[in-house]
Amino acid sequence: MTKVKIKSEHGIHARPASQIVNYAQGSPCEIFFIKDDSRYNAKSIMNIMGMGLKKGDEIFLEVIGENQTLVEEELLKLIESINE
Repeated sequence: MTKVKIKSEHGIHARPASQIVNYAQGSPCEIFFIKDDSRYNAKSIMNIMGMGLKKGDEIFLEVIGENQTLVEEELLKLIESINE
């Protein structure tokens, strides 16, 4: 698991959430975000939006499956580009 801090002034709203979901749905891995002891499926737009992520929030990224290291690195890059 990797800790991620949301740095974007706008948090994770619909457009970046859809980018995350599109990436996750194309992955063979199971991908979850963990916030406040709750686990959210990254392949579900409703789950991502339901997290209500705003600037300063810290979450954990969990990737399970084939090529999980590569998938985690690519997803972290995507989130970092959203944070800029």
